[in-house]
Amino acid sequence: MPAQPHPADILRRRLVPVLCLLHVLFHLAGAAAGRYELWQPFLIILLAANLAIGWWLYTGSGDALTGTGVVLLVAAHGLIGHHLAPTAVASAAMLLGNLLTMYVGIKLFQHCSRLHLVLFTLSYLALFFIFVKALDHAEPLFLLALLGLAATAKDFKLLSYFWVLVLSFTLAQPFAWQTALLSFFILKMLFTAKAEVSARITMVFLALGLVLLFLVLFPVAVMVMGESAYNLINVFKDKDILAAVGITLLTATIATLFLALLSIPLAYALARLHFWGKSLLLSVIDIPIIIPQSVAGIALLKVLGKQQIVGGMLFDAFGIRFDGTLLGIVAAQIFVALPFFVKSAMAAFENVPLHYELAARTLGAGSFSAFWRIALPLAARGVFLGAVIAWARAAGEFGAVFFIAAFPETAPIAVYTRFMSLGLAETAPIVSALLLFSLFMFFLLQLSVRLLPSWHPEEGKR
Repeated sequence: MPAQPHPADILRRRLVPVLCLLHVLFHLAGAAAGRYELWQPFLIILLAANLAIGWWLYTGSGDALTGTGVVLLVAAHGLIGHHLAPTAVASAAMLLGNLLTMYVGIKLFQHCSRLHLVLFTLSYLALFFIFVKALDHAEPLFLLALLGLAATAKDFKLLSYFWVLVLSFTLAQPFAWQTALLSFFILKMLFTAKAEVSARITMVFLALGLVLLFLVLFPVAVMVMGESAYNLINVFKDKDILAAVGITLLTATIATLFLALLSIPLAYALARLHFWGKSLLLSVIDIPIIIPQSVAGIALLKVLGKQQIVGGMLFDAFGIRFDGTLLGIVAAQIFVALPFFVKSAMAAFENVPLHYELAARTLGAGSFSAFWRIALPLAARGVFLGAVIAWARAAGEFGAVFFIAAFPETAPIAVYTRFMSLGLAETAPIVSALLLFSLFMFFLLQLSVRLLPSWHPEEGKR
């Protein structure tokens, strides 16, 4: 039985001569059809190079797969690819980039999985379509992208980051940097996610959730990164804006302290007691979340306004006025932030085992002492987190505050009045500056929460 020919010999002895012959024939046919001149220097160089490489492969012992790929690519470039480039220099650069890409693809084929090769091939075709077909005069970017593809093709993670950059700076203009940074952030979370029990569905769910996170954070990133440092500094030089920020910090802090004084005892009682109507009470606490902000503001004004019964009585008896004062702002902030504080504190107290307090009371501590020394310290992180969320909700309130006390202006109302009088372009730097300030304050408070000691139910079982 005759020996089967080696695949490399088939490429070297049969396919390469056929490719070289086809290159010559199509070159002559194209010149005869008037597509280009017969003796165009660059095309003659490509034809001569192919004939030389083909002869060397036919008689020598070079890498048959790589050599055949070079012959095929040079022929394709001479007959088709050369006409896609605007100049001969760009054409030569494109050919070199394609040769490098082909070499990387062959190495992937030899040393990596089929999935690597499939992704590499699809990536090349997609890059060709984006930079050569879809975009005008983007051939240099195509070459740069090919280098990036060749450098990242072996690693799925690097290839993902590469495509984020490509899509961000081609399809996401003029928000390229915002898109890229948010996408990098999301990819980092996906690639570092681990579970005690591996389950593909959890990764899919995480990816879907992170897509939602991207949609939420994208407008924030656009505003924060869309203004120059000069414009942001000028915003904080505006005395009216500084006054509005100061009022916001002051009133939100007072509202949070007032909530802490009453919400912590209420949350502890709700976590420890069972009584008729408890479910109804928990639902009532959520009312400020359900009703529209404007409705909340009008309701507060109806009760606390100077011309109303309750508000009028307080003004006549004590000189206390809510509408158009800091007290009105605080009242609106307390109203909208109440559910966030109470529910977070309640969940924190429910996670503290009751037997810890009972043990303290058997050792002589009173009920208040057990609460103060046992329950509150163990629930401190959850309670403080509720305070942080309540403070942020109070500081960001607009609708309820606007109806009961539009002046003095808080930061959200100051942004609204500037937008109505000056328009979007003039208001954008103010929004960006306030967003940065708000994020800084919120992350600072979140860091404070993390510095508090924490307790988990698992620790009590050890």
